[in-house]
Amino acid sequence: MPDRLITLNEVAQLLRVSRHTVQAWISPSSPNHRPEFAIMARHAGRKTVFIADEVTAWLNQRRGAVYSDNPAARTTYWRERFIGGRGLLRGVLKAPERESSPLRSGFAGGLLALDAAPILTWLADGEGSAALLIMVNRAEGLVLSVPLALWLLRRAVRSPGHYSALRDFVLAQNIFELAPLNEEALTRAEDLPAAIGEISLQSYCCCLEAGAATFVTADRVLLKTPGLPVSSF
Repeated sequence: MPDRLITLNEVAQLLRVSRHTVQAWISPSSPNHRPEFAIMARHAGRKTVFIADEVTAWLNQRRGAVYSDNPAARTTYWRERFIGGRGLLRGVLKAPERESSPLRSGFAGGLLALDAAPILTWLADGEGSAALLIMVNRAEGLVLSVPLALWLLRRAVRSPGHYSALRDFVLAQNIFELAPLNEEALTRAEDLPAAIGEISLQSYCCCLEAGAATFVTADRVLLKTPGLPVSSF
């Protein structure tokens, strides 16, 4: 039986990402270029096609590094559950101070990754939560790095009455795709400025390796580094 070919749109549906994300993964000029994925792309005239079995095998390998008990539940309900967590720690923690400049975003879709400042602002319902919600409503899913998830939970231990609620929000509701700190993320970090904050650096590298299209951050060095798929917060 000949290999079944699928289109770029069909690949995007299979992987639950946008067509734009798939195009970025196969484009050598994109900061989100993924060589191990791009090698599967083939050209049939003016169309880009893939062998279905190769994409499925790639997806199955990748699932081993994604920490989610029920991806289907995350796909269906993640946005509602994220919105329900707004202000979860209001009065318990202080939202990070933001500069006077408005949130800058060129985000048009795909997986959206959050750094410490935006997630803390959301949990405290601070200034910028409304703007963040606009971006979340455009997203196909949310990505949070494992180092940042651990950092959040360690902070919450100081408030035992709120720890279980935060742990449920971060780990149990399938809101986020948790991006691990792996060899690929460490390699990506080698090319970035040393002045980037440690949590932001780890989170950025983990989330980009997990397929995030945009990383929302307040880290000034990340925001000033040319060519990175980041949005200010």
